[in-house]
Amino acid sequence: MIRLFVGIELPQPVKEQLHALRGGLIGAKWRPMEKMHLTLRFIGEVEEHSADDIVRELKYIRFPAFHLGLKGIGYFAHGTAPHHLWAGVDSDKALSELQEKVARALEQTGLHIADRFKFTPHVTLARLNGTTMDDVYTFIAQNNLFKTEPFLVDGFALFSSHVRENGEGKFHLVEERFPLSLV
Repeated sequence: MIRLFVGIELPQPVKEQLHALRGGLIGAKWRPMEKMHLTLRFIGEVEEHSADDIVRELKYIRFPAFHLGLKGIGYFAHGTAPHHLWAGVDSDKALSELQEKVARALEQTGLHIADRFKFTPHVTLARLNGTTMDDVYTFIAQNNLFKTEPFLVDGFALFSSHVRENGEGKFHLVEERFPLSLV
């Protein structure tokens, strides 16, 4: 079995801007730069042969490259307990259209991929544990002007997620990259 997701790799300068936001939030486990990405679709655990089917279907996607920027800070919560802090995406129709194409391609594989959440484009900054809503609101207020320059999205990737041998955290590998057409 292999755990997969489809996402967009971020340029190093954008990762550095995101990394600079770290700190000042009790209970935050900050995401390392090498794990920063924008998820288009979480797939989950699949058999190895299904991964081949996924790659085949994703290769059929034709889509033009586009520019995208990150903007603002937000959070996800269960009730009143915040659990993830994220950087948002400056509204972009092209990103939503690409995500829809990825979702349709994955449907073609015949896999039953749970669609538990509405697509909310974001880059996870930290997992939160025991962080209060007041602390999250303060962090957001201090960083509410966060914005990156638009960057070129000229492809997306199929990532695998693996647990480290020592059991301390996970790491991601790019299994396959899929270019977008440059006009």
